[in-house]
Amino acid sequence: MANCDYDLAILGGSIGSRLAACRAAQQGARVAFIAPSWGTVDATRGVFQALHSSALRSEPTSAWPSLGDWMHHQRDRTALSQAALRCQGIDVILEPARFTHDLALTLAARQLRASRYLLTDGYGLSRPVVPAVNGLLVHQLTQLKTLPERLTLVGYGATAVEWAYALSQLARVTLVPLARSLLPAEDHDIQRLSEAQLRCLGITIASVDQAALQSGRVGAEGDLVVVVPQLYGWDKLALDDAGIASEPFITANRYLQTPCPHIYASGGSLGGENRPELAQQETTLALDNALFGRRHAMDYGQTFYSIDLVSPVGRWGLTEHQATQRYGNSVQIVQAACLPPDADHSAQTNFCKLIILGQRLIGVHLMGDGAPTWVTNLGRNPTVHCLSQRSVASFQPGTLGEAIYQALGQWQSDRWSEGQWRRDWAENWFNWRRSV
Repeated sequence: MANCDYDLAILGGSIGSRLAACRAAQQGARVAFIAPSWGTVDATRGVFQALHSSALRSEPTSAWPSLGDWMHHQRDRTALSQAALRCQGIDVILEPARFTHDLALTLAARQLRASRYLLTDGYGLSRPVVPAVNGLLVHQLTQLKTLPERLTLVGYGATAVEWAYALSQLARVTLVPLARSLLPAEDHDIQRLSEAQLRCLGITIASVDQAALQSGRVGAEGDLVVVVPQLYGWDKLALDDAGIASEPFITANRYLQTPCPHIYASGGSLGGENRPELAQQETTLALDNALFGRRHAMDYGQTFYSIDLVSPVGRWGLTEHQATQRYGNSVQIVQAACLPPDADHSAQTNFCKLIILGQRLIGVHLMGDGAPTWVTNLGRNPTVHCLSQRSVASFQPGTLGEAIYQALGQWQSDRWSEGQWRRDWAENWFNWRRSV
């Protein structure tokens, strides 16, 4: 596109989108960062961090009123502040924009044009259900002088589960998941164990039919209703004028390019689980493709992310269902579990499920302390050999390392069991040598 003001315009506001803007600027691009919901995104992140702080959990009555001051302090100290971005030459714009038919962005007092656009998380907030569900968004909890004893939390997938876990330390929570299963993207064993953990924490998991959602009837009478929003909110961006249908999600090809070839997308607006680590992997790939015209394809069979629970969840690659659908009976499933000897809660556990094709890992599902670190490191070198080396190096009884070690031992044993190719090959070799 000729006569462009910028090489790239990033529409976002999340930490991941700010990192993308910094990376683009460091590579020499002229970058506009458009984030009308910057403050709201920071507030949402701040409330979530505060709910995990030891001070708030130990003294909620005295600590809750000062939550707002703590969040302002954290916002001013962040390394990815507006000032930090501007120091790198990034044009930070804190007002909404609208696309025009000729792929410019209209602001309040001017228009800007970029060679490429990247739609990421944090541009705005969108309620994940019909507007009839009336309640506070999670960042609005700071408006309350005290947190109520009971609340109903409405949301989708892993993000809602994390908020339910965080709030359960301070209130009695009823979780209303907006899908048929609690964690629709996860392996069935992780779903089962996660649900058991939430119930052990006293969280009630309720199902609400569509008629109730349409009328806004959720939660018990007297409960405060809290909604976990989705962090993209493209409804006022006029994407239709750019040739993109944004309902319910944005369509993109494997290069994360939308139907408009000048616009790329990443994060929650693509659908599926909106995990920060997954959004970051998408954003990194989309950024390179947008800046340099590359054709790197997103492979969701190689992605990893985590879920924060009593026993954290770490996931890399395919679920058992996905693997068997794709590869059939060629897939080997091994799993193991052990209980932590010094567990702080009866719901804590260590669990490992490995999905293996030949000698290649195609799925790893972990639960326990250290699970996020395991899958992050595995993302750099996703092999059985790497996993085996790490499990031996970190083996301690009652840890996640022990569960992984046991699962790997089971796989090694199965490979040498009767009927497996390695055992059959060895027997044929020895039979031939004896006959010579």
